[in-house]
Amino acid sequence: MDIPSATYRLQLNRNFPFQKVKEITSYLLELGISHVYASPIFKARKGSLHGYDIVDPRQINHEIGSLDEFEELTAQLKGHGLGWLQDIVPNHMAFDAENQMLMDILENGPRSAFFEYFDIAWDHPYTSMKGRLLAPFLGRFHGEAIEEGEIRIRYDAEGFKVVYYDVSFPLKIESYTHLLTHRLEELKNKLGGNHPDFVKLLGILYVLKTLSSQEGGEEGYDQVMFVKRMLWEIYIQNEAVRRFIDGNLDAFNGERVRLLDHLLAEQLFRLSFWKVATEEINYRRFFTVNDLISLRMEEGEVFDHTHALIFKLLRDGRITGLRIDHIDGLHDPRAYLERVREEAKDIYTVVEKILAPGEELPLSWPVQGTTGYDFLNYLNRLFCKSENEKPFDRVYASFTGFKDTFDDLVTEKKRLILGKHMAGDVDNLAHQLKDISSRDRYGSDITLYGLKRALVEVMASFPVYRT
Repeated sequence: MDIPSATYRLQLNRNFPFQKVKEITSYLLELGISHVYASPIFKARKGSLHGYDIVDPRQINHEIGSLDEFEELTAQLKGHGLGWLQDIVPNHMAFDAENQMLMDILENGPRSAFFEYFDIAWDHPYTSMKGRLLAPFLGRFHGEAIEEGEIRIRYDAEGFKVVYYDVSFPLKIESYTHLLTHRLEELKNKLGGNHPDFVKLLGILYVLKTLSSQEGGEEGYDQVMFVKRMLWEIYIQNEAVRRFIDGNLDAFNGERVRLLDHLLAEQLFRLSFWKVATEEINYRRFFTVNDLISLRMEEGEVFDHTHALIFKLLRDGRITGLRIDHIDGLHDPRAYLERVREEAKDIYTVVEKILAPGEELPLSWPVQGTTGYDFLNYLNRLFCKSENEKPFDRVYASFTGFKDTFDDLVTEKKRLILGKHMAGDVDNLAHQLKDISSRDRYGSDITLYGLKRALVEVMASFPVYRT
């Protein structure tokens, strides 16, 4: 096992790509560094400066370099005796139009090969989110955003999209019918019912009508691709068809708000004011960050798909160690780590795990340790004069008038976070508990309200960091 003696953290992005790392190799050697410790290198949202908002874990982020450049860089470092410790992000991906797996779900629904990849409660108890993914990205209430013309439908070679400033999501493929049948009789009168392009349009509508939402596999994707390619072909080649579709877009985006409102109500996502997510949400986020959506990494197919490139780089010797981000976010950290160990063999592996005072890293986890937050906490005490603690306590109490203990303060602020920023997450847990308790004769009379209160008290007093 290649165990680091000293690591140097590199924040890779468009301003500091692989090429820049080459330029500091001699500097790293002078410092006595044994391993580069790199931020995520996989394809992230365009312009990302940190790399944790990944959109495709099966590609290298082209903003920092190519796969060939990465292999060349690691070969150079290896020649100087330097290893590469790679930060990976198994818990979440970006909730963004660049996330093609997620966009495929929004366009194709249950037909999508990725429908079960993300931690989404499609059968949410609230009607507004049943069968729809909450998309809390609006800067104002949904109705106001529609009436002010901020939410619009656009069309290009990729298909119809719902656009709100820099937010863009595809229309569900079946709902193309509404845009293509609006004023259809006018187009028929203009072109004639036997015109080849009008006949093609009717063929597209027939495919849309017969497209089953449960039909998956290659056949379903082939039908969707047929619809999108054929429609774009007649759109760019026939001026009358182009004016017809553009006119319909104007109608949906214009003063006839009802048309757009009904179309949005059919989508597999529900655009909402961003603050809605604090109280109502049906997907798991990274803490309270709305635009980072969590994966169902406990599923073997999801694990295999998202780890294909990282394991290839491990096998090829390009990466010599792993740093696993936010292990606490996973459904079953131990099972995940065992899967990683099975593939990565004896690769040096550490986890980002915040240990509370007195909490021990589980001995059953097949890792070499944590990234050292707890160690750093102790190390920082070297720079503090502990004999001044009591005088500072007196100054603080005098200035703030606050005399409660630190433990009481922590518990109070946990309740604040749970009630103000994570009420929707607590609500989801309470509904799950209610479903369980209602099947038991001792728990059947426990109310949803009572379960919520109990959850908050348990989490506020939880003895370890993970809640």
